[in-house]
Amino acid sequence: MEHEIIWDLLPLYHDGVCSEKSRAAVEEHLKDCPACRAALAAMDAPLPDAQPPVPDEEAAVKGLSQTWEKSKRRAWWKGALIAAAVCGLLVGLWAAATQLYLFPVDPGKIQITNVRQLSDGRILYHFYIDDDLGLRLIRYEYDDEGNLYCIPFRALITEKRWDGASLANMDRILDMEVVDGEAEYRGVGRITHVWYGQGEDAVLLWEEGMDLPAASAEEEAALGYSDTSAAYWAEREAGS
Repeated sequence: MEHEIIWDLLPLYHDGVCSEKSRAAVEEHLKDCPACRAALAAMDAPLPDAQPPVPDEEAAVKGLSQTWEKSKRRAWWKGALIAAAVCGLLVGLWAAATQLYLFPVDPGKIQITNVRQLSDGRILYHFYIDDDLGLRLIRYEYDDEGNLYCIPFRALITEKRWDGASLANMDRILDMEVVDGEAEYRGVGRITHVWYGQGEDAVLLWEEGMDLPAASAEEEAALGYSDTSAAYWAEREAGS
């Protein structure tokens, strides 16, 4: 029997509704025809669903919502950490700019005036920085050549100087006994020169052998030796 005829009979054979003669012919043909055997086997495969399954829209929306909430929380924490880091950096920079005294005052702005000497040997003088900024720190540096450098330092950002006496505008006292004691402690020998500032432009305050005018009677009364401080000066003399 022709292949095309058998092909047409396959559905009837599969459903068992063909005649006995046709069934025998189909079975005989199937022995030698792999194509028809494959077609017959395909008829036994399950039919696909007429429509694809409808997705669960509610579950999908819920999943998207949870994902969005997680992303939002992560973004919030990330933003909070970045903001905290930026604030910490700004606070640290501000503290460094206002509290780290790293910049020496230009010696050209330093003025030492009205230098005079008390009867006990201490030296009075007026220290002034010729600008409108305040001052918080003076460092003292000794060297092996008998020099003491009094170096005013400021931070990068310095507040304005207030009116009246301040560290940048005040009468000061230089006690060479104290200075020499500190020099001896540091192992640099006796001090012969005292400067304000550093470098070639440093301002000389005092040098050994300098002839200084005497302090006034009022200054002696206020700052010099007196009976009320006799015990103090006696102790100092005993320790020298």
